[in-house]
Amino acid sequence: MEKVVVKSEASRKNLIVMTIAAAVFAALVIFSLYKWIAHSLFQPVELMSEAMVLFVLIERMTAKYTYELDKKALRLTKHSLLGQVVHEVPYRDIFGVYRYKPQLIGVIKFRRTYRFNSALDSRDVWTLAYTVSGVKGKMENRRFYFKPGQALLTALQAKLPDKVVPEEQVIRDVITKDQEAK
Repeated sequence: MEKVVVKSEASRKNLIVMTIAAAVFAALVIFSLYKWIAHSLFQPVELMSEAMVLFVLIERMTAKYTYELDKKALRLTKHSLLGQVVHEVPYRDIFGVYRYKPQLIGVIKFRRTYRFNSALDSRDVWTLAYTVSGVKGKMENRRFYFKPGQALLTALQAKLPDKVVPEEQVIRDVITKDQEAK
């Protein structure tokens, strides 16, 4: 199997929406600074919260994501204002890849969740669920939210034919596996 590399994309609509949101918060920060300088009205909580939201918006807009399938693992890379973060998930540890569905309470307990999807990318969000040995060797479930696109999904389906399934099937498999372990 040849190496498959997919990068995050920026849709025009999402770029416009995020730019407007960043401009609004930039204006709020400027107005708070104006109140402080011109009227000696210093409100640190207001200024800090506006600046923090502005920073998060800009960080979400500038982040670039790369997903690579190689022989033994799926490599997820994030390039952002805070630096580069790389995660490698071996195929043997993956127990499910399914379309993300918002829910209040999930059946499967995940110890860690990583968001590796661009706010500017208009593709659908998917979940990559896997297990890893945590503290004291105890196995824990973790997940990534990512936007793989059709090319990566096809390659994942070929590499892991029984793992790219609907969320309900992943839940059944995990519950069955837990029952067998007990």
